[in-house]
Amino acid sequence: MQSMQRQFGRMLHKGPGDNAKVAVLLTDYEDVDRVLAKIIDAAKSWRESWISLSSTQLGVVAEYDGLWDPIVGASEGLGRQAAPTPQLQLEQTLRLKEVYTELKTDILEELEFIEARVVKPASSAREYLDPMRKTIKKRENKRLDYEKVQDKTTKLQRKPGKTPKDEASLAKLEAELARLSEDFHAADAHLRETLPPIVTAAFNIIPLLVDSVVALQNRLLGLYYTTLHNYCEEHGFPSPPPPMDEVIAVWSAGYEPAKREFESIACIATGKAVRQPMKLPDDPSLLDRGRLGPPSPSALMANGPRRSSSGLTSANGNSGPPRLNRIPSTTVLPLNPSPRAAPPSYIGGNLVPTDFTTASKLGQQFTPAASPNSLGSRPEYFGNRSPSISSTVTSTASINTTASTGFLSAAKKKPPPPPPPKRIMSNSLEQFVIAQYDFHGQGAGDLSFREGDKIKIIKKTDTLDDWWEGELGGIKGSFPANYCKTG
Repeated sequence: MQSMQRQFGRMLHKGPGDNAKVAVLLTDYEDVDRVLAKIIDAAKSWRESWISLSSTQLGVVAEYDGLWDPIVGASEGLGRQAAPTPQLQLEQTLRLKEVYTELKTDILEELEFIEARVVKPASSAREYLDPMRKTIKKRENKRLDYEKVQDKTTKLQRKPGKTPKDEASLAKLEAELARLSEDFHAADAHLRETLPPIVTAAFNIIPLLVDSVVALQNRLLGLYYTTLHNYCEEHGFPSPPPPMDEVIAVWSAGYEPAKREFESIACIATGKAVRQPMKLPDDPSLLDRGRLGPPSPSALMANGPRRSSSGLTSANGNSGPPRLNRIPSTTVLPLNPSPRAAPPSYIGGNLVPTDFTTASKLGQQFTPAASPNSLGSRPEYFGNRSPSISSTVTSTASINTTASTGFLSAAKKKPPPPPPPKRIMSNSLEQFVIAQYDFHGQGAGDLSFREGDKIKIIKKTDTLDDWWEGELGGIKGSFPANYCKTG
């Protein structure tokens, strides 16, 4: 009960027992304790950061050492002799690993001084401050008891027409008030005498701790600089390093030839990644969600837009137009027919399996199965092929009359292909869409428009993730449906 009364007393206004000088002294006490706690936490984090830095750099150099170091017995049983690692690069890598190993050892030795010169002194200062917290609490309790009895005494003294019982209670309260006043002033005097020197000493140690941190940081940076500078001088590397423009130029001179050679591989040259920009967003997942904002013409050319409904992103996002994935017709590689490919023959009305070369060529020309059902579900696949490919197809395969008619009718369609009849909305009324973003055509047959333009729909499908045909200002062409909204 008495503890609850003291809690309510702290919430009320402070009486004459609270002195402004003591309040300032108590504030200084809390401030210095909070500063010391922050120094201890920051010093520990600082030490862990240096340990992580040295370990990570040593790990990187160790990986280089593993890449350059030849594997014993790796060339046994191979058809060709592997090129050995140049001795100069091997020596430089091994020496760099030794240098970083020694550097990590020296850094760990220096980091031990953080505990001795920063963490331990700050912790000792806080330990000297902790006993004073009990003294402050005891003084606060005596102050609240003193003020509570003082309020009762004052109220009873001002009461008019006091009875003998009130007089007896007043005398008892005055005696208790005198005792509590003596106890409070004794605790207050003790606090005024002992707390200021401790707070002053704690404040005086803070600049020394900061000086130790600065000295240790300079020492660690000096170790890094000296070690790496000596290594550069030993192996002929420039120290300090050249400007970044020169570094990028040297890197590009060695990177670009290797990049062109790598991208000349057939399976990579026909892929999507080779046409995407080198610089990716901070969040790579944005590439899949289509939230990179309105694309620029150069970005659209670099991304290699694809006229495939499966490659278009969703138009539900409002943060920007989705990235197009249409492959321009100019990038389609011509497929030359193999002179050794023999036309298939019939056995009982079924196709005879061809040899591996013919099957490979046919597999490159026709990805879906050559069945009437598959042709009916994806006729636009063959419509995107050039006439040369169509002639190649008809010259390399002899099939029955029904299948041949299906192939020729699909191959003779001109791009852009008409949608399947079942996907066309049966509506004789004219339909329009409103452009939400600017779009500049990237190839022949594309319909360019600006945000807010009203486009008349000529042909459409049942999904926004596709290319529709429309008319704007008397010009007809194809446009991405997910760049627009229904009017």
